[in-house]
This record gives sequence, C-alpha cells and structure tokens, in this order.
Amino acid sequence: MRKGSALRVSVTALGIALAATAAALDEREFVAGWPIEVPAGAEVFDVPLTAEVYAAATVGQLAVLDADGEPQPFFRPGPEPRAERRVVLEASPLYAATFQQGLIVGVTRSDRSTSVNVVPDQPAEPAITGFVLDARGPNIAPIALELDWRALPQPFLLGVVVEQSTDLTSWREIGRASVAALSVGGAEARHARVPVRAAVGGYLRVTAEGSVADWHLLRATLVSSAAERATPISVRVAQLQGSAEPDDAISGALYFDAGGPLPVSLATLAFGDNNGWVRADVANSRALDGPWVPVAYGELMYRVSFEGREFVSEPIAVPRYEARYWRVVPSAPPRGERLDLELQFPQETLRVAVDGRAPYLLAAGTLSEEAGPDATLASVWSTLDRPADVRLATLGARRELGGPGALVAGWRFPWRTATLWTVLIGGVLVVGAMAVRLAQEMRSQPS
Repeated sequence: MRKGSALRVSVTALGIALAATAAALDEREFVAGWPIEVPAGAEVFDVPLTAEVYAAATVGQLAVLDADGEPQPFFRPGPEPRAERRVVLEASPLYAATFQQGLIVGVTRSDRSTSVNVVPDQPAEPAITGFVLDARGPNIAPIALELDWRALPQPFLLGVVVEQSTDLTSWREIGRASVAALSVGGAEARHARVPVRAAVGGYLRVTAEGSVADWHLLRATLVSSAAERATPISVRVAQLQGSAEPDDAISGALYFDAGGPLPVSLATLAFGDNNGWVRADVANSRALDGPWVPVAYGELMYRVSFEGREFVSEPIAVPRYEARYWRVVPSAPPRGERLDLELQFPQETLRVAVDGRAPYLLAAGTLSEEAGPDATLASVWSTLDRPADVRLATLGARRELGGPGALVAGWRFPWRTATLWTVLIGGVLVVGAMAVRLAQEMRSQPS
C-alpha cells in the first residue's frame, strides 16, 4: 500500500473513532456559521480562517459539523518554518580611467623667435562606474537585494539597476528600483530594497542611474526564499473615539479594535491623506483594559512624497500573539489626518478529518465543551508523513445561527455528568450483587 493511501486510512480510522465519541450539537448553540464547500472525495481538508471568523469566535469556540450535527475532529496546524535566507556580500567598485580632452599649450618668446610647445593633458582620477558582487559562493537564487551605502550628509533619491553575469562580460538586467535616504521628523529613513529575479551563482552588478555625489555602495544582502509565501490578509482598523476608549486611557494615545483576536504578523499606521509621519510606542492586548504587551518603542512610521515619488516606512514585525486591541502612543502630535491601523496576518487553516455526511458547516461562538480542536488528531498527525494532497476548502456566506444568545450562560441539564454517575452507580451495584451472591454460595457449601 502506498504511503498516501495508508495515511488516509489511518486518519479516516482516527476520525471515525473520534466522531463516535462526540455527541451531536444543535446549530442554535452557536452564534454564526459558514457552509463549507469540500473538495470532491476529500477525507482530510483545510478550512481557511478569515478575519470574519476570528471576529466571531476564538479557535476554542469553533466546530465543524456534518449534516447530522456531529462534530468532526480538527486541529490548527502550526505555522510553516520560514525558508528565507540572507547572505551579505561585500561590494567591489568598478573603475574606468578617463583623460582630459584638452591640451597644454606653452609659448616661449625670444628676440629672434617664438616657440610653441603642445603636450597632452594629465589623466584624470579613475571614475566609479558601478559595483560588483561575487555571488558564486552562496547556493541561492535571490528574490531581492538590500543595499548598504556610505552615509551621506544630505537626503537623496537614486535609481539603480541590477544585472547578472556568469563571465563578467555578458550582462542581463534582473531588476531595478529607486533607493533613497530621507529625513523624516529629524531621523534618517532608508529605502534600500531592490526586487530581482536572479539565477543561482554568478556575479551581480549594481549601477546607478543618475548622479549623487559621493554615493558609494559598501555591501548588499542577498535575500532568498525557497518557497513562495501566500499573500497575507490585510485589514484596516479605524481609531476608537470618545466613550469607546478605556477608562484609564493615556492622554494623546490612539486605540484600535480589530474586531477579533487576529494572529497579526505586521502592523503599520495608514495616513488618511497619504502623507504624514509619527514616532510612537506600539502595544497590543486581548482586552481593552489590558494588560498591554509592548510591540515597538519609538518606532518611526511615515508616508511621504519625495521628488515626485511615494515612500512608506516598513511595517512593524509582530511576534505571533492573538490580540484584538491595539494602542499607539505618539511622542508628539502626529503629522497627517485620520490615522488608521493596517494589520496583516498570514492565512491560517483548520485541518479537518471527516467521516460524516455532507454538507459540512463551520460553526463559531459557543459555550459547548464539545467545540474546539482535538489534541488527539493533532498528536497523531504529527507522527505521520505530511501528504501533499491536502486540499483547501472554501467558505460560503455567513449565516446567523443562534445569534448572540448562544453565548449567554443558562441552565442546562448536565447530561455528561449524569451519565458518568449512572455508569459509576451501576458498576457499584453490579459489583455489590456479585459479592452478595458469592457470599451466599460460600455459606451454602458444606464445611
């Protein structure tokens, strides 16, 4: 039997065992749900988690129900390991010798004659025409170059072209971009990343388009990625106003509600008029009244126009922390109008093993203990070879199930506790009856 078939049989058998122990759930026990369009014939599939799902419930309040309301086992796979590599290469300048076109003319006069001496001018200082990087050592295909140049006293904007060659003779262009050093709010901000499409090995040549006095490339970082990353999901969050802010709000601070605990990886301020800057401390929290977890201190965020081009600060990288509320504390009143918070998070999924009847439903927001991921399925899955054919399902439009009332705690008959006590009492009675019968038999036997 092939590995893939054995894996599907194992996961399906596990799903049957887990589903057999789960009690059916009523859809009205959940706030909302999304129909799941499952790929044909899939016994294991992934369900995408969207911002709308995060806003409705935590992962512990989710369930995947079949047509009979039976919960199907699922777990949330961990993030894939980053495949990005970074290699720093020193830059070597390329020189070209130049000569002045003029001549030195000398005239000597005497009483009898005049002599004229003409000699060529002295050669000028060699000029730098570009910079070369030896990329033969690293066995990577870069997707971008991050340039590092000698600091200059004045801001500048410079276009650069990146070319690649295997013999230092024939060159082909692999990328071009604008690099710049800007002065924003009294601080220097650099834009030094150049996207490229390069092959492995060879030489790289960086040539400036235009003229910036004394611009000198020192080194460049080759950035590579072994696999294409999915485009992150981006949401734009408006600032909380007035009474929506916490009671102990910091004076001048900006508060934002993302609507749900998003697993944010990048955060930045979006300026409403596309022009402004601010230096601020950034923190996030699961609750509006804290505690607040610091994300960045004195971070410079900006969007400015320079010589007809737009420059935007790099987003803040955030360690994975499922936070709903965000706080930005500026060091001075921000330049710009209507500040929004832009959050990006990777596409995460639920991995589901089903053995029920279609159609399936992703239900969110409940107090039921049967909801949430299954640790047994996650543990078993981690011991198996990962198949390449786990396909992604799609979610339909949201529909209201039990509404907000599903999260209101009410009295419910404790069926699970009652069943457990019934089994225990029944077991005690059976053991007691057996003991009495054994004692009677022992007394009835002759001594």
